[in-house]
Amino acid sequence: MVNLRSTLITTSFVVATALVVSKAVGIKEDDISTSDVLDVEIIEESTFESMDYYALQNGLKTLALNASTLRIVNQSDLYFTRPDGLLYNNAGEEIAFQAKEGKFKNLKEELFLDGDVVFKASDGDYQARELYYNGSKDFLEAKGTIEAKLLDSSTKDKINISSNYMSSWINEQRSLFIGDVNGQVKRDRVYEGSFSFKSERMELNRNKSLITLNQNVFLERNNYDLQAQRAEIFLENYNKKLKYYVLYDDIKLVEQLNTSEGNSQTRRAYSEKLEGYMSQGKIVLTGAPRVEQGDDLIKGYQITLRENVELVEVEEAQSSFKLKKEKE
Repeated sequence: MVNLRSTLITTSFVVATALVVSKAVGIKEDDISTSDVLDVEIIEESTFESMDYYALQNGLKTLALNASTLRIVNQSDLYFTRPDGLLYNNAGEEIAFQAKEGKFKNLKEELFLDGDVVFKASDGDYQARELYYNGSKDFLEAKGTIEAKLLDSSTKDKINISSNYMSSWINEQRSLFIGDVNGQVKRDRVYEGSFSFKSERMELNRNKSLITLNQNVFLERNNYDLQAQRAEIFLENYNKKLKYYVLYDDIKLVEQLNTSEGNSQTRRAYSEKLEGYMSQGKIVLTGAPRVEQGDDLIKGYQITLRENVELVEVEEAQSSFKLKKEKE
């Protein structure tokens, strides 16, 4: 005879065990289906001191570097201090650089430099606090106490510029300077002199031999001091019968004249537009021009001044033309 009590206990145990096993299996399957796969990245890193490092790609030199310390990550990215190195662009040209520290991202051909940066490329020499160079795009960006020494390939003019910010598209021979821009253009022939300039923004296009200045523009050349809000300088027109520079908006000219009597005299002129012709030594003023020279006030539709010449040429003189300065 079957023991009913024993049978009930056994049956209950089997059912309970089945439920537990089923639940455990369910949890395991659910965990497997929803668990994240752990992705482990293995980083290879090596550190060296007083290291000379060379890199080749497709048998061509890409980088030569001497550094106080060098850290190589995944045989690709370099981190270094006190670098003195050479980069080679796609044309095989050398780009020399120095800094306090920096890094080089090999796959993207990106160079980051920080502290007392010196960078010498085919288009010019640069100094800055920070500098970024992208070799694949031939793009250069710099910040802080920038000094650039450039050469216009067409005119051979030497152009020295300082600013707070700079970006440059080296292949296109275009550069942008922003913030406290100061510069000087030196002609290839020493006897042709030079001129200095200031502005808040400067664009340089050496393919067109063109300088564009904006905001609080100052030009200084020989006896001339010029102020305006915008200016264009056409470097190729120095010895041509074409305008060499053009100034726009709120123009003020100050010139120190040597008179025929041997005295020094200040000439001041004001207008909305000014064109300078270097080969002819003249300046043409338009846009409500007026000239103050000695005791004379001169007005007209167009006024022409010649460098260090007292004579003032006036076209279509207005009725307000006077030889004596108006009383204010």
